[in-house]
Amino acid sequence: MSMENEFDVVVVGAGIAGLTAAAVANRGGARTLVLEAHHPGGRARTTERGGFVLNLGAHALYRTGAGGRVLADLGITPTGSAPPLGRYRGSVAGTLHRLPTGPGSLARSGLLGTRSKAQLAGLLARLPRMDPAALAGTSVRTWLDGIGLRPDAEAVVLGLLRLSTYCPDVDRFGADAALTQLQIAASGGVLYLDGGWSRMIDSLGAGTELRASAPVRALEPGAGRIEVRTDDGSVVARQVVVAVGPPAASRALLPEPPDWGDLGGPVTAACLDLGVRTVPSPGYVLGIDAPLYATTQGPPARQAPVGQAVVAVLRYGARSAELDRPELEDYRRLCGVADGDVVTGRFLASMTVTGAMPIAGNGGLPGRPGVADTGTPGIHLAGDWVGPDGLLADAALASGFDAGRRALDALARTGHAP
Repeated sequence: MSMENEFDVVVVGAGIAGLTAAAVANRGGARTLVLEAHHPGGRARTTERGGFVLNLGAHALYRTGAGGRVLADLGITPTGSAPPLGRYRGSVAGTLHRLPTGPGSLARSGLLGTRSKAQLAGLLARLPRMDPAALAGTSVRTWLDGIGLRPDAEAVVLGLLRLSTYCPDVDRFGADAALTQLQIAASGGVLYLDGGWSRMIDSLGAGTELRASAPVRALEPGAGRIEVRTDDGSVVARQVVVAVGPPAASRALLPEPPDWGDLGGPVTAACLDLGVRTVPSPGYVLGIDAPLYATTQGPPARQAPVGQAVVAVLRYGARSAELDRPELEDYRRLCGVADGDVVTGRFLASMTVTGAMPIAGNGGLPGRPGVADTGTPGIHLAGDWVGPDGLLADAALASGFDAGRRALDALARTGHAP
């Protein structure tokens, strides 16, 4: 085996998690290679059409989540803007009301009666002090039943939970994960990224050798090394990070079958991404009686030509193109995008938002597979369904960072410190 095919760390998968692991290893001095079966970026890829930047889904970066801390540690500062909360509306039976995003908007909202406003105000006031760990193993449904909210107040809370987690399955989704996400959303909100997520992907991948169109077929551990087999031959690594997307794809690569239990299945969404001629009004509509959401990503972020806009409309929980697309078209009209406003668009019938949801029956966030839960020394795991920290991109960034650090630590322990 020539030196050009021998590496300290090989990362399988060039999505957010894989590129984060590679960035950590590379910046720690390890000779690092990333192998990607398709195109770098995974679900964080973007497409540009006539000056409109379309993310693969409605991507937002939580300001105070685990992902933000990882990016800061790596010296990456994403640029973007927060959406205008004052323009958010909640929809019930097609009628728009001010969405309660704080005390002022709660008082003026027509979504709730007086007693329900008092209930919701009390819950929002307690939110920062609540302990998510106390809800491990509890479903969102059981948690909300214990709170005893009035129906209209509970409907608003469920809408906000869908907005922050993308998951409508309240009977299985872990309440600890849901509460954590609500706290993160309330404490710092989100950023829509200038130029889409591809700029962050470029920053994560800078300086690391990457081979695209190089699907990995098998990992074969040996004495102090792991042979990584691809269609074009093999490379050898001392440490490997598997970050290939959903659990099934990761499981298929691991030499020993992992015992991960019930991972809850993927979280999906149907998405309609649009470039439109004018900035729509209100531009931000959250379904209170249906799992739907429309948001204008640019502006505020720089994702569209001046005076025009990028809008994402989605349904939490994809069903079928026949059912979902007409519903999304109606919802983009509700948020202010008329038929003649659409310049370009893309419909994704079913996008995987998260490889597996943290379910109450598996212990919630602490019950997800850990970075080291591969069954094989020297092989680490990363993805948006891995580790106890965060959801969505936060989980991908946090697990990728942890996997990269563990690979560096293992190199040091075996006398191969970079």
